[in-house]
Amino acid sequence: MKRTALALVASLAVMLVAAASFAGPPLNGVYKSTDLGGVVNLGRYSEAWDAGGGAILPGTTLNAQSWDGTTLGTMWKYWCSTLVAAPVLLVNTVDANGNGQKTYMKTFVGGYLWLSGTGPWANGDVDYPGLIDTYYEFETIQYVNWVRVAAITNVQATGHFNNYPTTCMNFAIGNGSEVGSTDFGQVKPVTYPGLLDATTCYDTRVLGSWWDFFTLTLSITGCTTPTEDATWGSVKARYSE
Repeated sequence: MKRTALALVASLAVMLVAAASFAGPPLNGVYKSTDLGGVVNLGRYSEAWDAGGGAILPGTTLNAQSWDGTTLGTMWKYWCSTLVAAPVLLVNTVDANGNGQKTYMKTFVGGYLWLSGTGPWANGDVDYPGLIDTYYEFETIQYVNWVRVAAITNVQATGHFNNYPTTCMNFAIGNGSEVGSTDFGQVKPVTYPGLLDATTCYDTRVLGSWWDFFTLTLSITGCTTPTEDATWGSVKARYSE
């Protein structure tokens, strides 16, 4: 009976070690985009709204994906975080002639994130899905004669991964530059992420803007901890008494 139990324990130990070798939370680290000397792909994103809405009005929904030069979303993406309240105007330098800048803080709520299991954080899982916890966008809009002519953003976000404790977090910061908008009578190219509906998260909207995303820094923390492998001798001794 003791030999049978020992053999069973040995089999289970081997199975657990094998599973641990091929799956695990993303590796802790600081990962930078290629324009900062790292290996993380740059990105593209869209902000979508319904008729009567706009980039700084509630209902605007995000859709961001990595861009490797030919394909969207192969390394990372986040989507369906929505602006639910009017943004806070932080800076206003627009003069009496309508020339200057306005900077807003936009707070988005909800949404999802995803990292490929083949990224630099790879640790055995096929992929790393998760949820967005906080998402802030500081958008500066340039006006000429009261007309918006350009916009840039600074994005700061946090999130956590599914299937792991909420202490397994990611923190992201990056910058965006507006490429085009339906406000200017333009049509979004298919090489930019779709315009998402706030309720369904499907790309069924037709109004919005599209952006390039760069200088991205992704920090992953609290996910991996040092482990000490047990030797067969210690397992044997533990169950042979």
